[in-house]
Amino acid sequence: MRFRAPIFVKLLGALVLPVVVLFALFAVVAYEVSRHDLDEELGRRLTAIAASAATQVHGKYLAEASPGDETARAYQNVQKKLELVSQATGARLFILDKRFDARVDTSRDAAIGMHYYRAELDRSELAQVFGAGASRSSVTFEGNDHATYKTGYAPVRASETEPEIVLALGAQAPASYFSRLSDLRTRLFAWGAGLAAVSVLAAVLATFLITRNVRRLAAAAERIGAGDLQAPVSIKTRDELGLLGDTMERMRIQLAERDAKMQQMLAGIAHEVRNPLAGMTLFAGILRDELETGDERRGHVDKIQRELDYLERVVNDFLEYARRPKPELATVEIDELFAEVIQLAPSELGVATQIAIPTVRADRGQLRRALLNLTRNAIQAATAADHSGPGNVRLAAKRAGDTVELSVWNRGREIPPETSCKLFEPFFTTREKGTGLGLAFVRDIAADHGGGVTVTSADGETTFVISLPA
Repeated sequence: MRFRAPIFVKLLGALVLPVVVLFALFAVVAYEVSRHDLDEELGRRLTAIAASAATQVHGKYLAEASPGDETARAYQNVQKKLELVSQATGARLFILDKRFDARVDTSRDAAIGMHYYRAELDRSELAQVFGAGASRSSVTFEGNDHATYKTGYAPVRASETEPEIVLALGAQAPASYFSRLSDLRTRLFAWGAGLAAVSVLAAVLATFLITRNVRRLAAAAERIGAGDLQAPVSIKTRDELGLLGDTMERMRIQLAERDAKMQQMLAGIAHEVRNPLAGMTLFAGILRDELETGDERRGHVDKIQRELDYLERVVNDFLEYARRPKPELATVEIDELFAEVIQLAPSELGVATQIAIPTVRADRGQLRRALLNLTRNAIQAATAADHSGPGNVRLAAKRAGDTVELSVWNRGREIPPETSCKLFEPFFTTREKGTGLGLAFVRDIAADHGGGVTVTSADGETTFVISLPA
């Protein structure tokens, strides 16, 4: 059996998945672009602070300072200048030499000559500061307090008249923009979840609106296929499904008109044939009565009368098939119905019955005709297969879920698969003298009751089942 993906799954794949994927890509790009821009902005800010502070420092004196000079007036003046800048900007300022040793630091814990191990990670940036005199910023890093920091470096020259770069000034500050990035990430997740929920809801709603009309069209197609051409096909939408519904409605009307014309034609032909048949039957009887007993010509007349009787049955079948009145539902006692069927289809086989439910709601006359037709066929099949003993034909009635099943079973020759699929087609017959309307009657009667008829034939047994709504 071929797998068919539900419309909801297809809509999820066609609508929801692309939207979610595109939004996820947008969120990643927006987050990375924001992080990159904020990182560069912080780097420019810190290098500007470092460059501004470097103009207030003469590096020649600091480069020659040694441990213990922290109490000297000149050293403290430089430290105070850096502290003022630090208080104004919120950044930690420090000066280091080419060996990454401290010269001045706004943090009182850093003495002259203390080695900055962290600065060694910024070796490439400091090389450009000392070599080219350019201001550079480091990559972000995590401090001992688990906060994220960034450092901007600027060159410190020996003096105003000596342009030699002897030291580097660093401005270090926490990357506070990470809290904003975290808030952005939270918002993107929230918006993404909301978008996914709205998309799924839209897919569910679209699926409901589409499948509702699809189910209506499927039900209408089943009704039309079963021969019910009275109920209109009503699809009140202005899309492709509405166009399909309008097309099916026009098809239903055309089929109903053609069916009505066919019934009128069959009824007209039957009436036209019945009148001369009645005359031929009458004169055949007169002719038989005029012949003496023992006259060999009476045998010929008897054959004529048998053929006329057969033609009369054919005409009656055509008339009944053309008329097909609607069933008038009422409660039918199954045991009485089966007794009438057995009485109208006399046989020496001894038809058995199995009744598991007492009543069924149906048109008594039409249901009796359907069962009678099936019973006669079963008796003929059992007799033809030389199963003339009792119990080779059985009528049964039982409840199966929401349906009532009336079955006619017989033991006899099996029905080939290529034949069973055509049994219920009008005018199809395997008998030499048959109209091919009997089983078509059964199918139409079951369909008019809102049910159906099926046949199974295997292992020398054949069962016809009429299913009716319980």
